[in-house]
Amino acid sequence: MFEGVNKKLELANYFLNNLKNLADNAGGFTYIKMDKRNEMRANLDGFFFEIISAKDFFLQGINNQYGLQFKRKQDATDTYQIICQLRAKNAGGALKNAIKVLESIHRRLTKKGRWLWQLNNYRNSATHRELIHFSAEVKIESITDDKQLFDKIKKGKIKLIFEGQEKEIPPDVPRLRKRAEYAETYLFKDPQDPLQGKADMGVITYCEQSLGKMRKLLENLYSELKI
Repeated sequence: MFEGVNKKLELANYFLNNLKNLADNAGGFTYIKMDKRNEMRANLDGFFFEIISAKDFFLQGINNQYGLQFKRKQDATDTYQIICQLRAKNAGGALKNAIKVLESIHRRLTKKGRWLWQLNNYRNSATHRELIHFSAEVKIESITDDKQLFDKIKKGKIKLIFEGQEKEIPPDVPRLRKRAEYAETYLFKDPQDPLQGKADMGVITYCEQSLGKMRKLLENLYSELKI
């Protein structure tokens, strides 16, 4: 593998393990308390940064391997520009393999909805655009059989909170505590368009699967280069 790629994947795994520990200590990602939210966000941002950096280091490795004109201070991670330079040099032999690999990455990065596009979008949002927002889903068997109590909850006169889940509400506001049977927190499919809905899996599971996919993708593409 190109120099630095595995180290970046290790750092992504480091941040993922920190997220897991925070979730385990809280009894689930949904229950991470307010005083730990900054730590949670820092580790999630770090995960996105490092996992996409692994892809960028891979592209930098191609830049160095094939003697392209991109310098480190230039954008050596622009897949389209790298493909153009490779084609300009020669389309045969080893360069043909490199072009095929780059086209594979380019398709995954630029087609909206593909897993690599989505992962890259999370990184860009977290580092350049806005804070990543979440969608929490909590299920309970029954709130209450008391119709009057239920009506008060619907009208906001009584706040429903779940055991272990911290909510910022005034101490004098009546509240009803219930134990959740299921609680999960999701990323939105598109951080800039919450109306697209939540992701298909919880935050921790998504990060675990993304790390496995990135590692497998880069290892397979490296082997296709036949260096």
